[in-house]
Amino acid sequence: MLLSLLPLLFACPASPAASGQACLLATDHQIETADGATVALHHHPGRGEPVLLVHGVSSNHRFWDLDADHSLARWLVDQGFDPWLLDLRGHGNAQYGVEGDWQVRGWTVDDYGKQDVPAAVAYIRRVTGHEKVGYVGHSMGGMVGAIYAVEGGARFLSAMVMVGSPATFRRDAPMIEAARVGMGLAGAGLLYVDSPAGAEFAASAGGVVPGKIHQLLYNPAHFRPETERTMLQNIVAPMSREEMQHFGRMLTHERFESADGKVDWTSAFHAAEVPVLAIAGTIDLAGRPEFVRPWTEGHAAEARFVELPDYGHLDLGLGEDAERDVFPLIGDWLRGQAR
Repeated sequence: MLLSLLPLLFACPASPAASGQACLLATDHQIETADGATVALHHHPGRGEPVLLVHGVSSNHRFWDLDADHSLARWLVDQGFDPWLLDLRGHGNAQYGVEGDWQVRGWTVDDYGKQDVPAAVAYIRRVTGHEKVGYVGHSMGGMVGAIYAVEGGARFLSAMVMVGSPATFRRDAPMIEAARVGMGLAGAGLLYVDSPAGAEFAASAGGVVPGKIHQLLYNPAHFRPETERTMLQNIVAPMSREEMQHFGRMLTHERFESADGKVDWTSAFHAAEVPVLAIAGTIDLAGRPEFVRPWTEGHAAEARFVELPDYGHLDLGLGEDAERDVFPLIGDWLRGQAR
């Protein structure tokens, strides 16, 4: 969620970047959702159980596949899984629809869980022939997975992993309050926020985000300078007005709720019979441990919560030691819960 701070710092034209090397064996698929939007899947062919990887707010599929040395997707292939990386509408390879239309606004976080994830899971099940799919979501990616599970998708999921995904919020947390104010201001006055432009500027400045904001986004000790630059150039996507408005209301009400305020998604998720692993970094200011732990409290199926010392928000997936500290937790959970 703290990627939302970048658009609040910069307001300049888009500057597309293409740093880092994508996997040459991967393939891309565009899929139309039931409501007429387009999502994209980036597939790393593997021989085992399919796993859907979903990015967070203002991000894209490259979070899970930055380069050969920072890729949960490639690690999962080596571990015997078949990973599929989702670009939600308006992000990454889904910034434009199948007809070439620019997907810039008109949806909330609910639509990601009610439309985008169902389309992706249905496509993966149809192509692979597997009845169930594993699910890994970072930040908002875990949240939209919870919506999908609540809306009937739990029966198609073998296991879920929430990586730095907040199940609740507290406004007395300084960065949550800052994000709430920023989301409200941006959502009220802008069509969309060009997050990639701010990230590209930071990358061109040597990977340093002004005002030491990078220390709020991740633990700098977990990144080499070249990794920071590649990350900033590749993982950031725009945010739409309605999405920001929805987040603004959630942060104001201090709960993960539907856009109309009628459903507390976290409470509803506890009845979903899908095993869940929740991972939090001890210095993550967006997915603070006390924000992430509630996914596992009173859950209907098997649940586990893990805190990782000295991890921030982005280093949970992209840090130099994530392959050692984080990826095995994910792989063991998916393997242990596979049906």
